[in-house]
Amino acid sequence: MVKKRPVQLKPYTKTRYAYEKLRVCKNCHQYTILWEDTCASCGKHSLVPIMDYAQARTRRSMLNVKLISLLMTLIAILLSPTVMQMIISLVVGIVLTGLLWKVQQKMLPSETFRKLNQLMNSTAQNIRAGIELNRGTASAALKEDEKLTYEILREMATVVHNDRIRLQQVVLLQTFVLRKDMDLELEPLLLKDFDQELAAYIGEIAKIKRDMIKTKTIQYVLNYESHILMMPQGKQILASVVGACVRLKKYVDTYPDFIHRYAILLPKDRFLRLYQLVRRNPSSNWNGLRDEVSSIYHEKYRWDPDFQNWD
Repeated sequence: MVKKRPVQLKPYTKTRYAYEKLRVCKNCHQYTILWEDTCASCGKHSLVPIMDYAQARTRRSMLNVKLISLLMTLIAILLSPTVMQMIISLVVGIVLTGLLWKVQQKMLPSETFRKLNQLMNSTAQNIRAGIELNRGTASAALKEDEKLTYEILREMATVVHNDRIRLQQVVLLQTFVLRKDMDLELEPLLLKDFDQELAAYIGEIAKIKRDMIKTKTIQYVLNYESHILMMPQGKQILASVVGACVRLKKYVDTYPDFIHRYAILLPKDRFLRLYQLVRRNPSSNWNGLRDEVSSIYHEKYRWDPDFQNWD
């Protein structure tokens, strides 16, 4: 059995869009999704967020258009045969350049996104190469620092969505002492197939951060319930998930049979929560769950003072 160790994970910054994690080197155009200060390819301090890079490129293009407008104004002035025509050319040029500037300011956001799309399409190979470089960094770090490796993989998972990355994260998380105050995730780590490490991780999350147990996780557990039961601590894992389910009535409404099967294994505080929920909803039977709760209550908690206020 792997000995777990306490760690302090680096805060994880969530972004609205995955591409916001990407940074590009202005010098060598190498991409990365890590938080490094220097480019791993050329070693220079020239990494910028890809959106900032796209905006800078857009502004440069717009500046070129304005310079062309001013150049045309200058040519018109030089070719004017009279002073009056020179003045008219100057005024018209200034007005048109001013209008162009206003139009460009309004179009900057949309043009930046268009430039971003162009960049990501034209440099897709560079992006993949950068991610592979990040993967190599993670592999090298694994030998010396499992925490750093997990943090790298967590960043990579923002843009690389596959079970290999997910499983590597789960395996590393299972080497840490997990705490309630840690910035953990669950649904993004769910795999297509069954894995014991993931099942064990779900069981731990169900104990320390019950609010993370939601529909997708419950469905995963139900899909592989028979596999989990074959694990040494399988029943305890399932009971922990049920203990997290009973925090909300909607899960009792949706999964009464699942809760029925493991209600007897619930610790006192979680069974009390289920008991309270059942008493508050006298019209709901939940496929016999009410009778099961009543039976457990009379068998284990009938004289418990914590339950007396609900009799």
